[in-house]
Amino acid sequence: MILREDPESMNENPLNILHTIGFDQLYPMIRCQLKFATPIDSDRLIKAVNLTAQVVPELFCRYEMRDNSWQPAVKDASEVIETVDADADVDTTPDWEKNAQIRFDIQADGRGNKMTITMSHILTDGSGFKQYLYLLSDCYNRGAAAIAGVENVVNLDWLEDLLKSHPAAVKHGDVDHPAKPLALPQLTNETDEQPRHNVSGWRLTPELTAALIQATHSQGVTVNDVCLTTFGKAVQAYDRGGDELAIPCPTDMRQKISKAHAALRIANHTARFNPAIHSPQDEPIATAVAKMHVEMQRLKDQDQFLDSVRSLMAQYKSEPIEKLQQIVEDNYHVRAIAFTNFGIIDDSRLVFEGTPLTDCLLTGSFRYAPMFQVACSTFKGQLNLGFNMIGTTDEVQVGRVVIHDMISRIKDFIAEAVIGATVIS
Repeated sequence: MILREDPESMNENPLNILHTIGFDQLYPMIRCQLKFATPIDSDRLIKAVNLTAQVVPELFCRYEMRDNSWQPAVKDASEVIETVDADADVDTTPDWEKNAQIRFDIQADGRGNKMTITMSHILTDGSGFKQYLYLLSDCYNRGAAAIAGVENVVNLDWLEDLLKSHPAAVKHGDVDHPAKPLALPQLTNETDEQPRHNVSGWRLTPELTAALIQATHSQGVTVNDVCLTTFGKAVQAYDRGGDELAIPCPTDMRQKISKAHAALRIANHTARFNPAIHSPQDEPIATAVAKMHVEMQRLKDQDQFLDSVRSLMAQYKSEPIEKLQQIVEDNYHVRAIAFTNFGIIDDSRLVFEGTPLTDCLLTGSFRYAPMFQVACSTFKGQLNLGFNMIGTTDEVQVGRVVIHDMISRIKDFIAEAVIGATVIS
C-alpha cells in the first residue's frame, strides 16, 4: 500500500473530528451485517479489499488524534479479515487509534455465511460506507479493472464555498441542546447482570414497505419523515408529560455537490438537521408526520444543517484538536436518543459474483443503555430497522419494544393515509 506523503492531503477533512467526541459513551463505527446463501470466497475477498485500499489507503491506517491524520497500521487485507466460529463475538470494540479502520469477520453457519464489516466512523459516514460497499463488490467481481481511473475525492472546497454563500443565520435558542431532549428510562439492574453487546434487526415485508411508500406519496411526505416521527413518538411515550419532539436528523451533504463534480467520496460529508415540533402524546400519527415534514422542509430551505459544521470549518486550520472537539460538542454533540437513515442500498450494485446476498443490515455505533439509536435502511424493497446496544436483557427488551411500537405507528400512518385518501375521493 502506498500512502500519500503530503501531510496536508492526509489531514484535509476536519469533519473527521465530528466523530472523536464522547468515546466514553459510544465508539464511532458503522456496522454492516451481510448474509449470503452460500459461502463467500475469502481469498477473492482479500484481493478485493487490497484493491479498495489502493483507492482508499486510509483503510489500512490508524487514526492519529493529535493532528487528525492517518498513519500506517497494516499492509495487507489478510490482517483485517478473519474467519471465526458461528457463535463468536464479532462486536468487540475496535480501537481506531491503534488499528486499521476496517475489520471483516466471516462466520460459517452451515448454510452459508454471515459477514460482519466494521468500519470507522472517523473515516467515513453512512453514505460513504455505501460507496465503499459498491466499490468492494465491484473489485470482488471484476478485479483490478474496477479501480482503473478511480480516485477517492476527499477535499471540502465545495463545502467552504457553500458556507461562504450562506451567511450564519440568527439562532433562536440553542437548537443543538434542546430544553426537552428525548430520553428513555434508566433501569435498575437488580440481578447485577453484566451489560452485553446486542444487535437487533427487523425487516418489514415487501408488501408493508410498498404500502408505506404509497402512503407517503398520497400524503406528500417522505419515508424519512415517517421513520423519524414514528421513532420519536415511540420514545416520547416514555415521557408522560412531554409534548415536544426534538430529535437530530443526519443529512448527506454530498447532495449539495454539483453533478459535474460528482465522484467517489468515501469520507465524512455528513451534517445534521435539528427538527423540533410540538406533538401531544395522543396526536394522530399522520398529523405528527405532516408537522415533521413541514419542519424538515423549512430547515432544508434554510440549509440549517450548515450550522452544525460552520464553526468547525472556520477554525480547524488555526485551533488545536482539543478546541475543535469543544466546538463540535457545542454544535454537534452526542444526543442520548438518535436517529439515522442509511437510505436505499442498491442491490443491483451490491453483488458478489457466485454468492447470492440475501440480507444487508446497517447499524451505527454501540450505545450504552439507556442511550438508543435506530438505524433505517432499505434493501431489496424491504425497510430494515435495527439498533446496536450495550445493555442488560431488560434494557435490550426496552429497545425492542420501542422498535415494535415504531412499526405499529408506521402501520397506523398507512391506515390513516388510506382513510384520508378515501375521504378525499
